[in-house]
Amino acid sequence: MGTGITKFESNRKFVLTSIENKKSFALVYITIISWHNVDTFNCIDEVKRELAMYQTEVECYRVFDKEYIVVCNVQSQALSIINDLSHIDYVRTHYLYVQDRRLPALNYVRQVYSQNKDSYAVKAPISQECLLSKEFEIVFQPILHNDRQLSFEALSRWKCEELGSISPGVFIPMLDNESLIKLTKNIINKAVDLLKRYNEIVYVSINLTASLINDITWLMEHLDDINFTNNKRIAFELTEETLMGIEARENLKVIRERGHILLIDDFGSGYSNFQYISLFPLDGVKLDRLFIESNSNKKVVALLTKFIKTLDLKVIIEGVESVEQLNSLSEAEYDSIQGYYVSKPLTINELMLFMNATR
Repeated sequence: MGTGITKFESNRKFVLTSIENKKSFALVYITIISWHNVDTFNCIDEVKRELAMYQTEVECYRVFDKEYIVVCNVQSQALSIINDLSHIDYVRTHYLYVQDRRLPALNYVRQVYSQNKDSYAVKAPISQECLLSKEFEIVFQPILHNDRQLSFEALSRWKCEELGSISPGVFIPMLDNESLIKLTKNIINKAVDLLKRYNEIVYVSINLTASLINDITWLMEHLDDINFTNNKRIAFELTEETLMGIEARENLKVIRERGHILLIDDFGSGYSNFQYISLFPLDGVKLDRLFIESNSNKKVVALLTKFIKTLDLKVIIEGVESVEQLNSLSEAEYDSIQGYYVSKPLTINELMLFMNATR
């Protein structure tokens, strides 16, 4: 059921481990833009040559096919690297300096990545037609429950003709609210089609951003129109940031009163606490993958899951990618796992094969 961990995934873990061992550091996020008229391999080779000059001073990690993170001990190293790379066309660099680390490493990686996603290289407008074209694909990542039943999280992918595959973390902020609503309606429709096809699927979860929660008129109308009455099989996931607005609480109550499951995603990566989440009408918590990046967090995960369960919330462990990570959860109290150990996100055709194999 599992798959091997790729070199890129290992490198992303090395970045987090490196940051966790530092109080002050600088990060440089390097992206090679994939335009049609660019020799990507030459760009990569040139970046490698430049970074090789610093290999005894800094830590360089290739975290995706065309993206690198450089962990520097001092600010001057990062600024020097950015200057040396500035002459290479189609290479974008973004920078973050941390003088006194107080948050988990993942927070700082996300900060420098958020600078990267705001790069003007990917700010071309996304049309309404594009949202419903073959460039946008809906995939489903399995959630394996302790009783071996399956649920799925619906995810969108953008295969941009000019820039290649772009993750939701990059393109979602590029959408205006009207476009985001249209995309989310399309995801809901695909999820309902899947639920109608497979009665054994417990639920399919759909992500909602803060802007989608501020006014849920569109959501209520669409849920009424789709002609699917088993509401508990349609779940919604929200990030901690989504819950920051107090007005979200009343809207979430309306959604939950219809019978839909509500989950908080990436719990522990932000600032919320148990008292805070107890104020919201939630059904479950998806524990951020940062908690199982290292076996040293085994006791922390056990305590966190125990506390979450005292709030009568389901616990889903995210980011389980190996049997070793699964075994590290032996003391944890959880209801489900999600990650590459179970499966990568699946296209509809892949999902059909997956369902047949698990029956």
